[in-house]
Amino acid sequence: MSARRVRLGHPLVRVLAVVGLTVLLGWYAAGPVTGLEAAATARLARWTGLELTRSVPGTNLVRGFHGYQPFYIRVTPSCSALTVGAAAAGVSLLILGGSRRQRVGGAVLAVSVLALGNLVRLAAVLWVGQGAGIPAMVTFHDWGGTVFSYALLLAAVLLLIAVRLPRRRRARSAEPPLTEGPRP
Repeated sequence: MSARRVRLGHPLVRVLAVVGLTVLLGWYAAGPVTGLEAAATARLARWTGLELTRSVPGTNLVRGFHGYQPFYIRVTPSCSALTVGAAAAGVSLLILGGSRRQRVGGAVLAVSVLALGNLVRLAAVLWVGQGAGIPAMVTFHDWGGTVFSYALLLAAVLLLIAVRLPRRRRARSAEPPLTEGPRP
């Protein structure tokens, strides 16, 4: 009976490991990662035409302008792709089955989609702030950003599933073609 308990406990241990590692990573790495995300967001915003957008060195702040009025966005741990990316990677590596290649490939794809998509979301917040002002920027962040985040999470989950689906095999050329109707 104890061997059965151990076998049943393994999935729970893996789930708890993913949750624990995600929380620890979010707790200890949030500062440096959000600073890097702020800098990358400012670079992406400048690259897409927001010339006066800059990250504030040594912080997780990005400054933009609406007319002559400056505004700041702070990339907080809840706005970061760090924890959701770590959770997706943990799920791919420790919980979902598959070969090592599928587990690692799924983790890399999910983290990439979440990180790049989050940068686009943050740059979109800056674009709304520059074009429509701070109240519209806050509304967009709260509503549009939330919907965008759910869409990113859905895309990451679908990628985790897709890399584990079996590939279709090509039909053998030696097999006779299928015909309709009864055979004589």
